[in-house]
Amino acid sequence: METAVAMTQLTRSAGLSGFTALVSAYALDPLALAREARLPEQALSEPDLLVAASSIATLLDLAAERTGAEDFGLRLADKRRMSNMGPIALLASMQPTLRKMLAVICRYQSLNIGPLSLVVEEAGEVAILRGELDLSGRAVSRQVTELVFGGLCRYIQAVMETGWRPRAVMFRHLPPSGPTIHRELFRRVPEFGADFDGLVLARSDLDVSFDAHDPVLLSYLQAHIDQLLSGRARSMRDEVGEVISALLPTGHCRADTVAAHLGITRRTLHRRLAEEECRFRQLVEDKRATLIAAYLGGERKYHEIAELVGLNSASGLSHWLRRHPLPSPQPSQRCS
Repeated sequence: METAVAMTQLTRSAGLSGFTALVSAYALDPLALAREARLPEQALSEPDLLVAASSIATLLDLAAERTGAEDFGLRLADKRRMSNMGPIALLASMQPTLRKMLAVICRYQSLNIGPLSLVVEEAGEVAILRGELDLSGRAVSRQVTELVFGGLCRYIQAVMETGWRPRAVMFRHLPPSGPTIHRELFRRVPEFGADFDGLVLARSDLDVSFDAHDPVLLSYLQAHIDQLLSGRARSMRDEVGEVISALLPTGHCRADTVAAHLGITRRTLHRRLAEEECRFRQLVEDKRATLIAAYLGGERKYHEIAELVGLNSASGLSHWLRRHPLPSPQPSQRCS
């Protein structure tokens, strides 16, 4: 079974589904945490917003620290439903066997979490659902890892017979120091300090069959999602612009950082943009202008807008506005 190749460092904000309710239960302000992690507030309510995966990791780490819940990511995973995967969920749920369902998830996972690659390895009597998460140099926290594999376990439990559990749950990170919900969610205690992150299944589980679905509808869905995946191969300007929009709130929107997120060198980034008659600095300012225009239409204060667009302060935003015209309601697509 194939891995899904991670195209960018972006992820759908659907991964934060349930975050607001969970944080609020600890009497914390979810919007304040989102701002601290330099995530747009809309990420907590709009599931299809593309944001930097590293910012989501920062948010989960902050939440775990402030709540004192070492298993915060797992508690968030406990609320997962297959619908959190968006269009992939319908295609995956219509597969005739667990093997084919996992193949769909592995193949199309990059549509949900760009830097996550999944693969199923079969050997002897077991099958291993293994994952690798590359956050472009940032250490992967236990919160992100447990959110991913806790969610995957919940998806499998939803389609298998009541009481199903993996043969083993493997995590590279060390065990928690206090009580957690690991046994409750996985129905067994994970092995910590392992060589990989993943779920170990009985190989026979892969052949469990599900109710048959309309093959014509299945074919239609397959073609639709293939089109979504191929749609990732857009122009370099579009790819770079997407990463810029995600990184501006983090304060780290530099050419070398954007290039690293796209898996290319800084020189290649500038060369490929030049081939499309586009300059990186101008593209940054165009994206910033679009965001500022949108934020000014709301009730945000200058210092809040400044943080969300990568400027240092309210005075920095005022200075920027004096030097840059804001886009019209339908801004031009030109960037040079």
